[in-house]
Amino acid sequence: MERRTVLASIGIGLGVTAAGCLSETDATPTEGSEPNPDSEGGTSERATDPDEQPLSTKNNSPTAVDPDTTVDRQLGDETLESTGLRKPVHLVLANRRSEEQTPTLVIERDETTVLEEAFELGADAAVHVAVTDLGEYTARVVLPETETQPERAETVSIGYEQFDCNQTTATLAVTDEEITSHVASTLMACSGVVTATVDEGETSEATATAGLGSDETESGPGHTLVVHNPTDETRSTRVLIDTMAESAPAPLFDGVYTLESDATAAVDIPESDEYELTVTRLDSDAVDRTQIDTGEFDCNSSTTHVELDAAGALESATMSTLMGCAGVNAAEKPETE
Repeated sequence: MERRTVLASIGIGLGVTAAGCLSETDATPTEGSEPNPDSEGGTSERATDPDEQPLSTKNNSPTAVDPDTTVDRQLGDETLESTGLRKPVHLVLANRRSEEQTPTLVIERDETTVLEEAFELGADAAVHVAVTDLGEYTARVVLPETETQPERAETVSIGYEQFDCNQTTATLAVTDEEITSHVASTLMACSGVVTATVDEGETSEATATAGLGSDETESGPGHTLVVHNPTDETRSTRVLIDTMAESAPAPLFDGVYTLESDATAAVDIPESDEYELTVTRLDSDAVDRTQIDTGEFDCNSSTTHVELDAAGALESATMSTLMGCAGVNAAEKPETE
């Protein structure tokens, strides 16, 4: 089948941070801050498995949050802090009214409830939720019916594209007239971060390089990581490319691809080095890791091909053409599958 190619752009880090636009400054933690267990209602609680019970249930009494106070919650196992180039997303529920409000906050991940909790929010009180695992989330706030107002609700969505190198905050605010929602983010260019949806039968292409300051050049074809979805359903994957050097500060590449049927993601690696290629399925958490050494970077074209199957697994193979390369001892060339 003849396929069209869609180029996925990668932001180039310029070393200058653009001015942020996080407007909910009273409820948004500073980067690197930890929840304060000594603040009123400030103990962090965690829901780490979507199959487990949510943090709170409808039968629990509302959590009281005093005026001008913030209570903290955390979702996930903080996997974004230890892998890749992406940061957690912050969710804020704020009471902008001068009197107490009793909203219920429900957060779903992949249509599974991971947090459901009612609050008694004093004036200018807030709830801060750190979303520390990559996923697709929907947050919904419901205010119960009163004698003067009908039941009100508002929803905000957090998608894969919100998890990048920027500080991103989704805010749901109870005001005198309504519940408002918006998502705000700083505006840094994220080098090596790609988030793309690839249409049926198409290919998204990207390149993993050391970026600005790299003086390595290669005359060979390099190595290519190809991830293909041959199934009839849309599947999402995460692709990490790390150098094996202990001094490497971070991965070279962090891609999240939503692949429709027969769609492909291809990442070229032009620079000779030792790499670990990690492909994770976001619908099943299946992981495939492949190590590539410098022997793959000669005059031949080499590819690591990863396929997703309908059962939630991954199958991979690394292959190379078999041309004789001048100046390369055939015994030094690693065997390929």
